[in-house]
Amino acid sequence: MDLQVLVVDDSEFFANHVAEALSSHEEIRTRVTTDPSVARRIVARGAIHCVVSDYQMPEMDGVELLRSIREDGHDQPFFLVTGEGSEAIASEAIASGVTGYVRKGGEDERFQELQNRIVNAVQQRQTEQKYELLFDNTPELLAYVDRDGVIQTANPAMAAAHDAAQSALVGTSLFDLYDEAVARRRVEAGREALETGEPTRLEDTVDGEHFSAIFVPAEIPGEPPMFQFTARDVTDRVRAQQKLEATVEKLEESNERLEQFAYVASHDLKEPLRMVTSYVQLLESRYGDELDEDAREFMDFAVDGAKRMGAMIDGLLEYSRVDTDGDPMVETDLETVVDEVRDDLAVRIDDTGATVTADPLPTLVADRNQVRMLLQNLVANAIKYSESTPQIHVSAADRGDEWTLAVEDDGVGIPESQRDAVFEVFNRLDDRSDESGTGIGLAVCRKIVERHGGEIWVESTVGEGSTFFASFPKREPGEPVEDPTVTAEGAEP
Repeated sequence: MDLQVLVVDDSEFFANHVAEALSSHEEIRTRVTTDPSVARRIVARGAIHCVVSDYQMPEMDGVELLRSIREDGHDQPFFLVTGEGSEAIASEAIASGVTGYVRKGGEDERFQELQNRIVNAVQQRQTEQKYELLFDNTPELLAYVDRDGVIQTANPAMAAAHDAAQSALVGTSLFDLYDEAVARRRVEAGREALETGEPTRLEDTVDGEHFSAIFVPAEIPGEPPMFQFTARDVTDRVRAQQKLEATVEKLEESNERLEQFAYVASHDLKEPLRMVTSYVQLLESRYGDELDEDAREFMDFAVDGAKRMGAMIDGLLEYSRVDTDGDPMVETDLETVVDEVRDDLAVRIDDTGATVTADPLPTLVADRNQVRMLLQNLVANAIKYSESTPQIHVSAADRGDEWTLAVEDDGVGIPESQRDAVFEVFNRLDDRSDESGTGIGLAVCRKIVERHGGEIWVESTVGEGSTFFASFPKREPGEPVEDPTVTAEGAEP
């Protein structure tokens, strides 16, 4: 970016000479005036980054010009160039706040030095302006505080929080603004930052409002040791977290009550079902000879319905226990689990002539019993829904941060419209009346996979078969599980 420098000198010759010398720098562009009043108007238009002025001028000297520009509300870097080098002039210039003081003589060397000083001063001022803009407009409470807790400067947000003017906070102690415990914690955190040279963090509560504060050592030349104190109001986040924790606690209590209810319901509902089955079977044994074929068929329907209802109750109980009765996550050898599933389903495999093959499989950190239940349900479904000799294959793919298990079959397949619905409770793969089942198995599979922080889905071609996929994020034993279906809220950035 070009730096616009205004050169002010009552000598037009010398003003142009200085301007030409400064313009040899690739970043500097100059304007010239011999009238200090005109200089004020040019600066007021806001296009000047720096002023270079002669000290001795008839209308007003350089220091007076500087003061008038400052009174107009402008704070560009200001350099004095003069042929007089008295200590009185230097003292006056410094006291007035000039950026630099350059004596005439040896112009080429002097002007090269001045070029560099102008560029550095403008860049520094621009940096300061950006910081001041941030300091003044940030909604966070920000102040510079000495090691005794006395405020040296504060931003508007800090002043507004204490219903005071910024100037009124300067010289005020944190112990005057907060109760002793809060002030002491904050001062101690600031001192720790000064001693270690590293930022320190603190969360505390003031008058029911929650704040997250950071304390950073601030080394300012010529100033005593200070720390920068920045506090962000996180009341909404904390209250949301508290509400979430209360909700989680209620859900845990609710889940516990539901589990107790499931146990009771399982027993209480199955007892009348057993009674229905027993009495129907008693009717058949005592009066079977007197009943016609329709009556016996009706009794068979009643017995089958009662048995199916009992199986559904058992399935619901199993579904409810996935989260509450899960075992710890441990290293689980999938090849061993597949062997156990073959043993569990040995009768069905023999009856159907099914073949269950597997690739080399990894070791997962998982709930071993639930992974076994998952694979058993998927393999059993593959056997059930095959119209020929079932061919089932189990494999696993390494996806970097997770393992994806796959159970492939050559069964009837699943229409695209049903591929999500099959994982819902009581939603069976089809409605063939000759197939037993409760419609809970795949719902249990989904709940098992979600408990492990993964996802389950199916890809299928009707008439050719299906492949069920289940992802398992990689983790270490004992590492907490993050449920991908839950989005964390209120996290501090």
